[in-house]
Amino acid sequence: MKAIGGLFERIATVSNVAAAAWRAAMGKRGRRAVRAFFADFESNVNRLTRELTEGSFRFDGYTAFAIRDPKTRIIHAPSLRDRVVHHAMIAVLGPVFEKGAIVDSYACRKGKGQHAAVARVRSWLRRGDAFLKADVAKYYDSIPHDRLLQALARRFRERRVLGLCKALLDSYAHRPGHGLPIGALTSQYLGNFYLDPVDHWVNEELGISRYLRYMDDMLFLGEPALLRRVRNALAERLALLGLSMKHHPPMEGRVPRGPDLIPGTRGTRPSEQGGVINHAAQGVPWLGFTIYPDRIRLNSPGRRRLRRRLRQLETADLPPLELQSRATSLFAHACQADDVAWRRVVCQFSRFGDTPGPEPRDPRRLLEQHGQEVPLRLPQQEASAQPQQEPRFPGSVGVPRHEGEASPPDDACSCAPAVPTVGDRTTGKTRPPAERRVRMGVTKAGGRAPAPGKEAGA
Repeated sequence: MKAIGGLFERIATVSNVAAAAWRAAMGKRGRRAVRAFFADFESNVNRLTRELTEGSFRFDGYTAFAIRDPKTRIIHAPSLRDRVVHHAMIAVLGPVFEKGAIVDSYACRKGKGQHAAVARVRSWLRRGDAFLKADVAKYYDSIPHDRLLQALARRFRERRVLGLCKALLDSYAHRPGHGLPIGALTSQYLGNFYLDPVDHWVNEELGISRYLRYMDDMLFLGEPALLRRVRNALAERLALLGLSMKHHPPMEGRVPRGPDLIPGTRGTRPSEQGGVINHAAQGVPWLGFTIYPDRIRLNSPGRRRLRRRLRQLETADLPPLELQSRATSLFAHACQADDVAWRRVVCQFSRFGDTPGPEPRDPRRLLEQHGQEVPLRLPQQEASAQPQQEPRFPGSVGVPRHEGEASPPDDACSCAPAVPTVGDRTTGKTRPPAERRVRMGVTKAGGRAPAPGKEAGA
C-alpha cells in the first residue's frame, strides 16, 4: 500500500480536537478532571491544538489498576488530555488503518465486532472440519517499538505524524523498547495494525480462505494435515515480528520431537506446541463461545461470569428501570448462543425470576362460584351500524305500520320493540310477529285479511 501524507494538518485542527474532546468525555462528564477541562473548554482546545502544531506536546503518565475478568489484567488509563489527543489521532489515522485490513479482521472496526466474528465462523463451519486456534503470548507487552515504527513508516510518510507516534510509544514500556498500554484507544488500533502482514500472508501466500482474526486471536478451518503445516509456518512468521505463539517455545534451537498431530494422539507434546488443533465436532472455542456445526454454546467462564454479575446486581440498591436495563445488558451477550433453556434456569433461581404470581385456586371452589354468579344483563344482539331496509310484503303498500300514523319511508328505522322470533328456513329472513302480520293484511292461512273497519262478509 502506498504511503499517505497530508494527515497532520487534519489532526492538529481546532474542530478535530474539539470533537475528540467530546468523544473522550463521553460517559465521564461527572469526573473532576472532565468538569475542569470543560469549564474553560475553548482555551484548553486552543492550547492543545497549538502544542500539537508546534510539536511541544508531551504525553503524560498512566494510572494503573488491575481488573479480574476472568483473568487478571493491568489497565493503564491515560489522562484526559492524552485521551483527547488519542481520539484526535484515531479520527484521522483510523480510516488509513481500515484500508489495509482484510475482510475477516474483526477487532476495532466499524460494522465488525465479536458477535459478527462468531456468526462468520458458524457460517463457515462444516461437519468433518478441523480447526487451528492460535494466539500470541503476552501480545500487548511484547510488541517491539522499533518494528512497529518501521511498519508505520511504510504507511505514513509525514515526519510529524511519525514523530507523534514515536512520542506515544515512548510514553509507555512494559520492558525497554516493548509494549503498548492496555486501556488506551491508540493501543487497540496499533495492535490490530501490527498483525496486518500476517493476514495478507495467510490469504495471499498460503491461500487459506477460511481464516479469521480478532486482535491476536487467530482461527483457521480446514484439513488437519494443512493446519499442522500452517501452525509451524505461523510460528516462524510471528518470530519475524518479534512475537511468539502461546505455549510455543522459541523457534531458535528447537528440535522437532515427532510428527505434529492433533492433540490427544500418540506422539503429541501439547506443552511444546503453539495453538490448538482439534476436530470441529468437539467444539470451536472462539471469543467466549463454543461453536459446533449445528449450535453455539456460551463457554463455562462466560456462564460463571454471568451468574456472578447477576448475583451482584440482585444485591444492588437501584431504581427499577436501571435494574431492568442492567439485567438486560447482562443477557445481551449470552443471547447470541443457542442455550435459552440454561438462561431460563438462571432466571428461575435468581431474584428476578421469583416474582410472586396469583395464588392457585381450588377448581371446585371456582366451579361453585361460577354456578352462583348471575350475569348482569342478558346478552343482546348488537345493533347494526347501518340502518337496514325492512322487507316489504305483498299487499303492504300504502298500509300504515301503526294506527293513526302516516307510513314512514322505507329506509327509516323501526321503532317496534325487538321480539325474539324464529327465522324463515326457506328465505333466511326473520318473520314479523303475529300482531304485525295481521295489521299488514296477511292471514294466518296465507289469505288476504279484511281491511280494518270492515266486516268479513261486507
